[in-house]
Amino acid sequence: MKKPSFLYRFVVASVKLFFKIFYHHRVYGLEHYVSGSAIIAANHVSFLDPPCIAISCPGEVHFLARHTLFKSYFGKLIAAVNAHPVQKDTANLRVIKEICGLLKKGSKVVVFPEGTRARSNTLQEIKPGMGLILSKSESAILPTYIHGTFDIWGRNHKFPKLWGKTAVVFGSPIRWADYVDIERKEAQELVAIRLTQSLKTLREWYESGAEGNPP
Repeated sequence: MKKPSFLYRFVVASVKLFFKIFYHHRVYGLEHYVSGSAIIAANHVSFLDPPCIAISCPGEVHFLARHTLFKSYFGKLIAAVNAHPVQKDTANLRVIKEICGLLKKGSKVVVFPEGTRARSNTLQEIKPGMGLILSKSESAILPTYIHGTFDIWGRNHKFPKLWGKTAVVFGSPIRWADYVDIERKEAQELVAIRLTQSLKTLREWYESGAEGNPP
């Protein structure tokens, strides 16, 4: 894998400092962080979620973003920090092909399996495309719980607050090798169920005091 660009490293370092100062950002579960390609699958409640994940990961990550965001100079900036244009529907086969292409190159790709930002601070239905992506890429899913961004900049807030507390919790990876002997459609459904449970369990672990290693 090539070294991240200077712009990527500069932006991530700057955002990390901002989160440390204003949001006392913490990261848990780095012992679960896998080497090589992986889907970083996280809950999604705020525009702050992508940068929150980027500053929490030990290495470079890639993102998916609405193609309409790339029609201005802002699009050039987010493209420089590994954002890739996609249509809105994350179950779209073209989107899945884009993600699998990045995974085949050994990249880590951030995916929000709910498909869009939730209107409440609760986990929404996990889209079935996650199991399909895992089966096609034969990679791993890293369940990732994001805490605090809803209170700081949820869909009910026009602007973000400049105070609060954020955290990212990485959970035990879900690997396709665990499902390879199961009929593919059933395996994809089981992956969605397991991912849903993993994200809920990580939230419970954090809210109960974040003691020991996250599950």
